[in-house]
Amino acid sequence: MNQSNDARDTRPDGYPEWYYELLARTMGDAKADWARLPRRDREAELTALHRSFDTPDDLSVWPAELDGGADRA
Repeated sequence: MNQSNDARDTRPDGYPEWYYELLARTMGDAKADWARLPRRDREAELTALHRSFDTPDDLSVWPAELDGGADRA
């Protein structure tokens, strides 16, 4: 593993490639691939996921039967 501070080894997001290789070894390829995505792409995907689950019932600590669900004031 080459942990040099050489600018050639650094990606546009500021992290060197060895960082992503370490993520792949310790956390798996899927998580390393996610981390390699540009920030804008990661944020867009997270926003889409948040919108699909952003309902009162999904964000409630209690089930809808106990606190009124979406009809609560």
